[in-house]
Amino acid sequence: MTDRIPVLLVDDDPDLRAVVASFLREERDRIAVETAPDAAAGLETLSERDVECIVSDYELSGRDGLDLLDEVRERDPDLPFILFTGGGSEAVASEAISAGVTDYMRKSGDTEQCERLADRIVEAVEQRRAEREAEQAVGQFRAVAKGASDAILSVDTDGVIRFANAAVEPMFGYEPADLEGEPLTTLIPERHRDDHLEAVDRYLADGERSVDWSDVRFNALHRDGHEVPVSISYGEFTADGERRFVGVVRDDSERERHRAFIEHAGDVVTVLSSDWRFRYLSPSCESVIGYAPSDLLGERALEYIHPEDRDAVSEALGALEGDRDPPTAEYRFRTTDGGYRWLESVGSDRIETDGIEGYVVTTRDISERKERERTLASLREWTRELNYTRTTDEAAELAVEAVDDLIDAGLSGIHLLSEDGESLQPAALGDSVPMLFEEQPSYDRDAPAGSRAALAWGAFRGEGSVVIDELSSSDRLDEPSPAESLVLGPIGDHGLFVVSSPDPYEFTDTDVLVAEILTDHLEAALDRIERESRVERLHGATRTLVRAESREAIAEQAVAAATDVLEFSIVTVRLYDEAAGGLVPVAVSDRATEVLPERETFTPDGGSLNWAAFEAGELRKFDDIRTTDALDVDTPLRSLLIVPIGEFGTISIGETEPGMLGSVDEYLAGILATAAETAFQAEARTRRLADRTAELERQNDRLEEFAGVVSHDLRNPLEVARGRTELAREECDSEHLAAVERAHDRMTALIDDLLTLAREGDPVTDAEPVDIARVVGACWRTVDTSDATLRTEVEGTVVADEGRLKQLLENLIRNAIEHGGEDLTVTVGSLPDGFYVADDGPGIDPDLRGTVFDAGYSTSQSGTGFGLRIVEQVADAHGWSVRAVESEAGGARFEITGVESAD
Repeated sequence: MTDRIPVLLVDDDPDLRAVVASFLREERDRIAVETAPDAAAGLETLSERDVECIVSDYELSGRDGLDLLDEVRERDPDLPFILFTGGGSEAVASEAISAGVTDYMRKSGDTEQCERLADRIVEAVEQRRAEREAEQAVGQFRAVAKGASDAILSVDTDGVIRFANAAVEPMFGYEPADLEGEPLTTLIPERHRDDHLEAVDRYLADGERSVDWSDVRFNALHRDGHEVPVSISYGEFTADGERRFVGVVRDDSERERHRAFIEHAGDVVTVLSSDWRFRYLSPSCESVIGYAPSDLLGERALEYIHPEDRDAVSEALGALEGDRDPPTAEYRFRTTDGGYRWLESVGSDRIETDGIEGYVVTTRDISERKERERTLASLREWTRELNYTRTTDEAAELAVEAVDDLIDAGLSGIHLLSEDGESLQPAALGDSVPMLFEEQPSYDRDAPAGSRAALAWGAFRGEGSVVIDELSSSDRLDEPSPAESLVLGPIGDHGLFVVSSPDPYEFTDTDVLVAEILTDHLEAALDRIERESRVERLHGATRTLVRAESREAIAEQAVAAATDVLEFSIVTVRLYDEAAGGLVPVAVSDRATEVLPERETFTPDGGSLNWAAFEAGELRKFDDIRTTDALDVDTPLRSLLIVPIGEFGTISIGETEPGMLGSVDEYLAGILATAAETAFQAEARTRRLADRTAELERQNDRLEEFAGVVSHDLRNPLEVARGRTELAREECDSEHLAAVERAHDRMTALIDDLLTLAREGDPVTDAEPVDIARVVGACWRTVDTSDATLRTEVEGTVVADEGRLKQLLENLIRNAIEHGGEDLTVTVGSLPDGFYVADDGPGIDPDLRGTVFDAGYSTSQSGTGFGLRIVEQVADAHGWSVRAVESEAGGARFEITGVESAD
């Protein structure tokens, strides 16, 4: 295989792609770089060209780096794949390991990281090449050991081949018949033929052997002209009185290649006997597990395996024969210093060669991988605990403990931003800090360049981690420091995570990734703790807000909650005023009054950010309004957050520094706006209810006035008319007087029903249990029922106002009598949730059933038209429902439902 290493670099950043490719070419002449902008282009390149290693970013447009890894693994499970990413997380690292990534590295613009990347590429490719050679050699060796037969040749004293078996064809390219009758020199390179003929003549003359006939090695000549390394075992016999020589020929090509592979392989190749004793160990044994091969020859392998792992290894590697897949075992192996190192062994087939007999096992060191897996598993546990912390101090202390446990970084600490924003103060420190620092380290904001404080503030203001392998030689620091290896991770807006060690080059890429993941989780925990604390205080403030009795009071309470609880400084609440045509400032914080001009009304055509957010119904956040067309662009206001309050208006929150409002502020401002919207809705409902109540009171007053007029001003003249009629009847007897009396009776009935309608519309408030059958009987005796018949099938007790229930039943009975005709039967029966009054009269036209409850409707000459309206009014007052349907006998049936039973 050529020494050239073709590499495919996949990255969607063209500038970074070009820089990394250039660095790799300059770093290693043997690395040839092809580039691709995304996963699809990378796969296309992989299909068209030979590639020995892929370097890919994680965050790609379209499919990400892990998707590309999945595609590559389907094509070539062993192709080296390095995830070269700008950021990482526990989930990405874990998924990358599970998916079979060869390595993962953090991006950096410095040359040292590119040198590391070049080294990783070369190491990965060389290892894969060695593995492929090993696989090929082992496969060929296995095939020879299992199935290949040696070539056998019979030669006479003249050097003519008299017999050749079938194995000569695969070894020399000749069929047996092609060789028989040909001189043996056909298979000997020309440069060796004379020596061979002289040796044969000398032996035939004096019988002296110049070489060991049991193992003669030289290069034989293949039919196509190439030479084949072979070993021959000679023998002599007599056939039919003629001397013959027989040679058993073995092809040594595989053995030579296999021996070379074993001698130079990075993995340890061992041969184990059936009783688990070492029969052979390759030279790499010393570099991998610390023992010279001679130290372990004859030793039992299981004695060096950790007791807890022996059963699993015995089960996995105990039966190497058969057609099943090669067994694999992971276990801890005791080293020369008494410790243990994680190894992975893959069992192969049985061999018998060069005096070595046993089972071939290939072993590699997986300690680093196991350590990564342990670290990631432990990281999951620590981050889970961070999710349950309740205070800032608790979260900081836990994070420091975690980083010390995960990457042995006891010289670390959490430094949080002070309340005045002028320094980073220690919140939690590692155990080693007090021993190496004379006083607790804190970092002032305005410290001079080159100081530790300036370095810390630069990292805090940055977007990613700062990693320094050797601080004493870095140009970033001018003052001495106990730390040499350093990782500075900004914890969002909260502060800085300082991970350090007194030794240079202490942290691996895995350590840096772990620190970054832990920092991300700490930021999330601190965000949650701050959010929960402020939300708890905000809930107390919103209870006061929703009790405010006016729009102005609600707005004032919202401003107070925003400033006192949420600690915002510049706050304005604007409410939509239709008369003003826009958003009118109703409440303003003191700080807003100090730094902003007098607030004006924002109208739809005014171009304000406030109106745009209100109209869209969406929260809008601006890190710096000076980059916008804001109306306040010339004021000290810089950061701005506008939250719509539904249809009512907006809450504007601002600060005089840019970038001061984060996601937690958005969340809390949203809660405040929702509470304000609820308060405004409640106030609007209360106001509408008050208006409605006032209107109902006015209507009731008018009804009372009307009832008084009807009762006094109409009854008195009617009584006078009745008296005059009686006097007239004494003076003369006229048929017209009877008609006048009937008219007076009808007017009296109308007045009674009108008074009932006017005075009986209020809801029932003094209901009590009533025996409905008893009330039906009393009503029947009260109403003039003529010759009608009552059938009472109702029973039980209902909750009702007895007097008004009598009005309902009397009107229904009277209605049945007036419209039912002769021989009428009225039935009062029970329903599941009420009762009914039915008759067997002519019934009601289906088209008119919807109008029978209208005031003034009647089909009887003597009716007032208000009886059924009173029935409906009494039912409504009780919260019941009433409807007219056809009875079983074809008459009218009135069903009253929704009635509460007292039984």
